[in-house]
Amino acid sequence: MTRSPRVALACLAGLLSLAACVGVLDFDRARQVFQPPRPPSPPPLLETRQELPVPEGLRATSGELRSVPLQWDPLLTPGVAGYAVERALAAEGPFARIAAVAGNASTAFVDGAVGSDGATRYYRVRAFAPTGALAVDPSAVVFATTAPAPAAPTGFRAYSQQPRSVPLAWEPAPDPTVGGYIVERSPSARGPFERLVQLEGRHSTVYVDLGLGDLRVFYYRVAAVNRAGGAGPISDAIRAVTKPDPLPPAGLRLAGQRLGANRIEWEPNVEPDIVAYRVYRVRGASRERLAELPASQTSAEDPSVAADEGAVYSVIALDRDALESEPAPALQVASVGYGLVATARPDGVLLAWERRTEEGFRGARVLRHGALRAVELGFSADGSWVDRDAEPGGRYRYSVVLERPDGSRAPPSSPVEITIPREKTPVR
Repeated sequence: MTRSPRVALACLAGLLSLAACVGVLDFDRARQVFQPPRPPSPPPLLETRQELPVPEGLRATSGELRSVPLQWDPLLTPGVAGYAVERALAAEGPFARIAAVAGNASTAFVDGAVGSDGATRYYRVRAFAPTGALAVDPSAVVFATTAPAPAAPTGFRAYSQQPRSVPLAWEPAPDPTVGGYIVERSPSARGPFERLVQLEGRHSTVYVDLGLGDLRVFYYRVAAVNRAGGAGPISDAIRAVTKPDPLPPAGLRLAGQRLGANRIEWEPNVEPDIVAYRVYRVRGASRERLAELPASQTSAEDPSVAADEGAVYSVIALDRDALESEPAPALQVASVGYGLVATARPDGVLLAWERRTEEGFRGARVLRHGALRAVELGFSADGSWVDRDAEPGGRYRYSVVLERPDGSRAPPSSPVEITIPREKTPVR
């Protein structure tokens, strides 16, 4: 399809015209054209008085948040250029001018500077002329009261027996001016109370006070706050108690012993939510965890004690909320030994010990300790040994190690020392 030269030229001219229009378009001027006109500014008001009509139908709306909306009937006459709004704290005044509204058809104003809740203010309106002269007579006086401070929240409750925390809840305020709540806490019902938090939102009606100790008593109260920051009356204080930690396990005692091991036991805790026990061996200022046992098990064995070693044990209880009890009173235990004794004889040093065959031992290795190392003297199955190499006047140190048929050994005995008396020289 081909176009005629006349049509082509017309299209080209149209495109050039559009480009030229776009190129010279002033966006700032266009914005001014399309923006709505600004209301006229009132002239400077003069204290001179002029006979002008009196505005009628003035009305003020109560119940707004720290503001009072006003409306009145217009005075649609050329001699009226606007209205002066006056306010007072009492019906009889004194009144002060708070605003000037330009235009005889502009008949509304909101006093947003009341500044307090439940405050009553009195208003009147006076017309002014194009010259700024005020009317002699004002309108009738009307009054309005701002919304009161929010009422104390209802249904305030605190939940006790929670681990190191207190959940709080209350009913949302029906007052639409409420914008949040203040929560306070004190260790005493009489105070003083400290602010914990200010929650934003009329429906923010739950708070959990965290990081508390075990078995702690606190008192709480709450107040509603309106969107302007005004707090209403505080609620009555309510009491809450955090969950106590478990009692220390009772009755810790020695339940049995064998060479190299001690068995202890204790009474089960009375709390229904105990989940575990931790068994510790105390060494000086520190403690070593031996085991963590389920709540159904109330005994434990320490399988790695030395012969004749003194040991100290303790136990703590844990509940389902991970609260720990104080340690049970410490239990001191003397571990089982060999009963190793050394006796000097004319033929040497006699060593004797308990064989403990009932525990599965077949005999013992006998060791003599020197300055640098221990030397094995031999193996004995009868619970005794004579060191015939001991010399008079010498000081010797011995230990024994019981051995099972499979070659496994018990912890070594505590060393025993002996000094061999020197032989007396006969007097000639």
